[in-house]
Amino acid sequence: MQRLSACSLDCHGACSLVVHLPDEETSLHDDPAGGVRVSGNPDHPFTRGVVCVKGRGLAARRLSPDRITTPLVRGRDGALHPATWDEALALCAARLDALRDTPESILHLRGFGYRGALAEASNYLFNSLGAASKRGSLCDGAGDAACEADFGAPDHNDSDDLANAAAIVNWGKDLARSSLHLGLMVRDARKRGVPVLTISPGGDDNDAFTDARIRIRPGGDRFLAAAAIRRLLADDAVPQAISERTRGFAEFRAMLLAMNESELLAACDATPADLDTLCRWMRGQAGNGGPTASLLGWGLQRYLRGGESVRFINALVMLSGNMGVSGGGAYYGISSGRSLDLSWGKKSGKPARTFLLSHLAQELAAADPPVRFLWVDAFNPVNQSPDAPALARAVEAIDFTVVVEAFLTDTARRADVVLPCALVLEREEIFGSAYHNYIAYAAPACPMPGEVRHDFDIARGVAERLARPIPFPDREDVLRQALRSPWLEVSLEELKATGWTKARRAAVAWEGLRFAHADGLYHLPEALHMDWAAATTPHGASPDDYPLHLLTLLAPDYVNSQVGLPGRQPGDNTEPVTVQVAPECPALATLDMDRPVFIVSPHGHMPVQVQTRPGIHPRTVIMPRGGWLAHGRSPNALIAPLATDMGDSTAYYDQQVRLEN
Repeated sequence: MQRLSACSLDCHGACSLVVHLPDEETSLHDDPAGGVRVSGNPDHPFTRGVVCVKGRGLAARRLSPDRITTPLVRGRDGALHPATWDEALALCAARLDALRDTPESILHLRGFGYRGALAEASNYLFNSLGAASKRGSLCDGAGDAACEADFGAPDHNDSDDLANAAAIVNWGKDLARSSLHLGLMVRDARKRGVPVLTISPGGDDNDAFTDARIRIRPGGDRFLAAAAIRRLLADDAVPQAISERTRGFAEFRAMLLAMNESELLAACDATPADLDTLCRWMRGQAGNGGPTASLLGWGLQRYLRGGESVRFINALVMLSGNMGVSGGGAYYGISSGRSLDLSWGKKSGKPARTFLLSHLAQELAAADPPVRFLWVDAFNPVNQSPDAPALARAVEAIDFTVVVEAFLTDTARRADVVLPCALVLEREEIFGSAYHNYIAYAAPACPMPGEVRHDFDIARGVAERLARPIPFPDREDVLRQALRSPWLEVSLEELKATGWTKARRAAVAWEGLRFAHADGLYHLPEALHMDWAAATTPHGASPDDYPLHLLTLLAPDYVNSQVGLPGRQPGDNTEPVTVQVAPECPALATLDMDRPVFIVSPHGHMPVQVQTRPGIHPRTVIMPRGGWLAHGRSPNALIAPLATDMGDSTAYYDQQVRLEN
């Protein structure tokens, strides 16, 4: 038997899935997946029958022996003990009732561990209470803000239009580990003779998707893009028809021409030959003379000047004539909910106050009045936030914490109540993608184990038990409302039958160079900062004491900290984390590999294994994301709380470290 579903994990793939269910008579005692197999839907134009290793592991993950399948409540002995749903929900409601007149003392933190129309349920509940909420982002906020500053709204060409590119420039997107389906599209393009240029500090798995490389200093993307724009301007190669569609062109041109090309290249550790290569790609000289598409990775924005880097890459695409045309464009990202009506959760009320995610530990510690009730769902903030140990202490200081979770994460370990939620393959949902324009319907293909409940029903259960109950809409009405969008022409019944539909969005973003700003123009950056702002060092220490740049890149078997493959759960590996450096990394000269090695930042240290890998910038350390604080493997224990230049995002990638025995 087969059922269609979809993957709502925090990934822009939003894959359509075929769930293969076993016959009832099949003996499945030795199968960790219970006989269930997951594959990509071959009829879906983006999924194309392919699913990543994490998607293939969904069935086994839902049956993991580590999964929480009954509510847990912390007892007087300090331990978490099984409880009934009535006991757990009544306790949560009583705590909320006691604080209802001081909503600023209630904090709701929701992430993207699951997303969609029904996933707005906790927002509806806590917005109705007027509780405090978060602001800013741990991921793509700086890039989103940059695209809004440039275009007036985040948008890019339809993903299918990449097939029309004559050349592709990849600014740091790891096509093997973070963008499997986009990687397949790039692979197909290369088979047709489309050349691909990769620009990054190295450490990615893009060799199979690359014809040429430019290795740069971490965070130096804006300088390389600015140097390429300067070449265009010096050669008077920006057509008037393009410059007239920009705001501030004369000032922008004067600013860049006043800069020195060699200084820009030195700032990003690129060579004149590297710049020649980039200019050939952007001017249509690397392919068949047609347009060049630019892919912007979701690491570009994780620097203190991350928004500025995205803005200068966008400006290069615009001024080189590759914006607003088929086969061109700058692909950064879109809102996954932009083609759906998900407003029901937000319309219920406004937060009493907000807490900045990049500095959550510090803002919680300084909060007046203090937060006394914390609700966390679809999120593992203790692990995922910078200065993780400080946030762990801040959460432990809160009177009462509720975490909606399927596993005992670093955040759930500090909860007073843990409420077990449904996972992918068990949840009904409608959601979109942060990259393509297809809308997915996720059918509950497998039963929820034990006493697990859908997160919508968990939030509704609390709302019903309040002394002044909050009425909840019917879940079917929420799903139907999501489809009442000017971008969609599909009924809920039709969507359930097919599993997916496509929003009616333009194939080419900004065609005719008409942008979403009130003046209709593209807005160029006003400044290029030549400073190298970075995490502060302790009093009395020199930046030279921490000479290496830490990049915490995606691991192939995790989506942030939420998904580990069967047999590779966070506690399974007791060996030190493996970090990668270049063979010519200067730290290697002082290390004794026969003794324990530690990675050290001003905020902490941890044991590591060191592996060399050619192609990495010599002053860079690559550490995989995903390890848990409880097992001494979270890189965020090393990272300072830093906010980006725009979008209130988190600058994970400006942390300096050293390696030592």
